[in-house]
Amino acid sequence: MRLGQSVSGFVLCVLLLSAFACNSKQPAKETQSVSPSVQQDKAPSTEAPKASSADASQAPAQPAAPQKAAKPQDDHAISYAKNPERFVREETVPAPFSITDPKTAQEHFDVAINYDNHQQLDKAIEEYKKTLQLQPDWALVHFRLAKDYQKQGRGDDAISEWEQATRSDPHYYEAYDQLALAYKAKGDNAKWAQAYSKLVDYPNSGVQMMAHYQLGFWYEQAGDRQKAKEHLENYRKLALKAGSEEQQSKRFRNAVRDLEKLKE
Repeated sequence: MRLGQSVSGFVLCVLLLSAFACNSKQPAKETQSVSPSVQQDKAPSTEAPKASSADASQAPAQPAAPQKAAKPQDDHAISYAKNPERFVREETVPAPFSITDPKTAQEHFDVAINYDNHQQLDKAIEEYKKTLQLQPDWALVHFRLAKDYQKQGRGDDAISEWEQATRSDPHYYEAYDQLALAYKAKGDNAKWAQAYSKLVDYPNSGVQMMAHYQLGFWYEQAGDRQKAKEHLENYRKLALKAGSEEQQSKRFRNAVRDLEKLKE
């Protein structure tokens, strides 16, 4: 009996030592620290947040008040200066073009743009006219109609439309610029100066600078030394702020030279 017990005890010890050795050979799993934000990115929760006991003790939430529907903007209150995105975004019409029976002012405008893109000026002009029948104060339509008239050599019609564009939107500075150039080509210097003077208030110092420069030389040619000096001096001040590139230009040298003559 003692021998049997000794053998059994020996076998049990061997088994225990073997099990311990096997467990010690297995590598421990590596643990990584992950920030809460990364954990959230990896496993976003799909459950709605549970209310705490403190929240549950509060009075029940009142139902949200219904939102009032946004009041549609009156087309007659829209202008290029106040809402440029309303007029500029339709310069091109994406293909494929699918408007076959235009009804609204916007649809006629889109059709006109499409004709313009294909150099079909006569058809574009007709569509611009139909657009203006539905929305007569749409400044951009007058502007684009004037451009097509200009391409056809219809200078007076182009001037009429650019004039209407400035009446529809008094801050439509591009229309003033084109109007001034059209009057200049026609030889009407008084109206050219009148239209170009609007660019003096343009919200861009580069445009203001060139407007003063052109007006200064026009008034000098017209014999109005005082106005010529004022505009050239304003140009000089803006040019000094603009930097060395403008100050090294031929325009700047001419302006400084003529200012000296006007001061004599």
